Amino acid sequence: MRDWRWDQGEHVTTIGPTGSGKTVLNRQLLRRRDFVVVLGVKKRDPELYGPFEREGYELSRTFNAEPPPDEDQVKILFVPQTEKHGKEGRDARARRFRQALNDIYDVGSWTVYADDIQYMADQLRLAPEFEELWILGRSEGVSVVASSQEPVDIPLQAYGMATHLFLFRNNDLRRAQRMAELTGVNREIVQTTILQLPSHEFLYVNTRTSTMLRSKVLQPRG
Repeated sequence: MRDWRWDQGEHVTTIGPTGSGKTVLNRQLLRRRDFVVVLGVKKRDPELYGPFEREGYELSRTFNAEPPPDEDQVKILFVPQTEKHGKEGRDARARRFRQALNDIYDVGSWTVYADDIQYMADQLRLAPEFEELWILGRSEGVSVVASSQEPVDIPLQAYGMATHLFLFRNNDLRRAQRMAELTGVNREIVQTTILQLPSHEFLYVNTRTSTMLRSKVLQPRG
């Protein structure tokens, strides 16, 4: 990872079941960025929000895509406030996220982290906004880090427009096949590797160079 290159404007997608290590990995990747906004969909989520706040992210109920001119680094945990519940609450959050994503596209230079891209694209109906960032955001220097528990029911651009894919173990053959089909590299190798990965390890795929690398968890000495 010391030699891993992630240029501004390139996109990252991580896929794996709960507890596989996606969020831990994503936090490490986001440390390489100066202007980061994490999109939080739950009013309270200590397992997600707590670690980000300890790393210096400011929890905010509003979002201004214009960073202060004298700041070298801005880290925002954007969790829109809404007192409504059910469909009205989802619609209210969706409007605030939609405005934020549109502003990010206009300003550029941000990295956007969507912890649950499936929920945001499907339930909040933000697929068009994310697709615009995936397809057109490169020229504006906008990077999208999309994370999902499931390899199904997420926009195809999460695979097709991402330069960097991190795929964690999945014991379900159908899901492993789905991931292998959409990586654009050797399907047999991808599928076999995903099914055999140890816990908390991943297969990395660079879709631009067709490079595939497997992680290795190092046990502490002693």
